[in-house]
Amino acid sequence: MSLTTRLVILAGLVGLMFYNASEQQLWAAIIDWQLGWYKLGVPIAWGIILGALVNLLGGRVLLKWLEPITLVAASLTTLGLTGAAAVYGAHQIGGLTLAPLFISSVGVGVYLFAYSYARFAGARGARNEESEDSVDK
Repeated sequence: MSLTTRLVILAGLVGLMFYNASEQQLWAAIIDWQLGWYKLGVPIAWGIILGALVNLLGGRVLLKWLEPITLVAASLTTLGLTGAAAVYGAHQIGGLTLAPLFISSVGVGVYLFAYSYARFAGARGARNEESEDSVDK
């Protein structure tokens, strides 16, 4: 069994802990974190922006960390989605799913950080190869 599969299974099991949370605990988490439906997109947008910005400023520093970052992103996304399904299954209230959905939104944001970093690194590498080819001619 691969490491990715093991992490996803473990995160899914941890996500089921949301099933045992009471309505009061979930509402308290939502209020404490000041969550709303519009805030679910914030980590996703920041992931894209920061991935591009880190690549522009940092160069190729994070290339060796892309695989672990992607594994963490998959785990967070699975944890959040499993938790959201467990909360909805236990309480049948869609608003209570905000806390676990926010965790999964952070996971998607982390994945998009790695994705945008890799895309910009690939574009930079292709541009450097083209400029070396034109200099050689």
